[in-house]
Amino acid sequence: MSNAHRPITSELGLISCVAFAVGSMIGGGVFALAGVVVKDTGPGALLSYLFAGIIVSLSAVSFSVVASRAPKGQSSYYTLGVELGKIWQFITMWAFYISTVTAVAFMLVSFGNYLQYFLSSSNALLLAVFALVFLVILNLTSTATVGKVENLLVGFKLLVLFTMIGFGLAAFSSQKLTPFLPHGQAPVLSSTAMLFSAYLGFSVITNMADVVKNPQKTVPLALMISIAIVTIVYMGIVFALLMAKGNYNNNASLASAANILMGNWGSLLVAFTACVSTLSGSNGSLLGISELIIRMSQQGSIPKFLGRKSQSGHAQMSVLLSGCIALILMLTGDISSIIAYCSVAGIWGLVMMNICAGKIAWNKWGNIGMKLPFGILIPTLAGITATSQLFLMDWKHSVIGTLMVAAGFIIYFFRPKTTPTL
Repeated sequence: MSNAHRPITSELGLISCVAFAVGSMIGGGVFALAGVVVKDTGPGALLSYLFAGIIVSLSAVSFSVVASRAPKGQSSYYTLGVELGKIWQFITMWAFYISTVTAVAFMLVSFGNYLQYFLSSSNALLLAVFALVFLVILNLTSTATVGKVENLLVGFKLLVLFTMIGFGLAAFSSQKLTPFLPHGQAPVLSSTAMLFSAYLGFSVITNMADVVKNPQKTVPLALMISIAIVTIVYMGIVFALLMAKGNYNNNASLASAANILMGNWGSLLVAFTACVSTLSGSNGSLLGISELIIRMSQQGSIPKFLGRKSQSGHAQMSVLLSGCIALILMLTGDISSIIAYCSVAGIWGLVMMNICAGKIAWNKWGNIGMKLPFGILIPTLAGITATSQLFLMDWKHSVIGTLMVAAGFIIYFFRPKTTPTL
């Protein structure tokens, strides 16, 4: 049996799935963006993170509906093929691939910026490239090994972040929360759209559903748990930033805030944690999109050699491909553009998931999988709120990001004309 056809062994449980999703989300979204959002919106940043979390949570519910109907051994995107057709299944997978690989590039650039906090004479981009090479090598090892590393990294950074949140609570002053909307409502809404990318890491769970134990139950539960944890952490960190009243203009704003709240030791600890956080986020995302490439290859949507595995089962070609794309983005794009493309691609992926969940609801849910109250209401609301974010972003970013997703139609048209393995 060839490597591409070899059954995938289930290795990851609920804790590892939550760790991967939390690790993917709590990266650049809080360490690089939090200071910028607070600077633009003031205390209203709390609302921006909350609104973004709620919008993504609605779509995550639709994600859970779709994922819960995937047969054992199949990815969560299998249901899309059944309900909407193979081409829309591929386009959705492609959208999430684009979203996640751009997130890898963005988080690694953030990693380089924070590592430069310790190595001031070093080039931040060069440090980011070295980190990418390290992660590519790590992801050429077994899934179980990567999962154990991720559990440790996520546990450490959550401990540090909650410590900083605790110092922020201890420094509470109501005066620092007034005026709550110093620049009005518009910055809150535009920041919500920008922060969409901060939550899209949850899709890493569905990307690697075929290496998850009991995915029908584990994937939906892990989705909701991870988003809830991340929303609490994001809002807690924003609160700490507000209490610190520090410098929101640099790439290490959290480290500056920690210096005010905790002293020099806290500043160093948070900067180190930022490095760990962005590195672990990139690690989890790289594994997820590598498994996604394998699945698209098995379906016959892209050349089969891209899904090839080594004799020991390591996803060599998909990891190398994703690493190369991330490298190109890091070398050619600026952070703001990469973040925007990440959000746009992810939004289109979520829209397709909501459409699929809406169709399932319209057909009375069927006999298997998760069901929602109120019929098609939740998928419809989720789809509308997700789509609305496209109009709150810079129109050039929305157009370019949409074109990156639309390129999937060309790839699908020139797909190998062979019988896919499902």
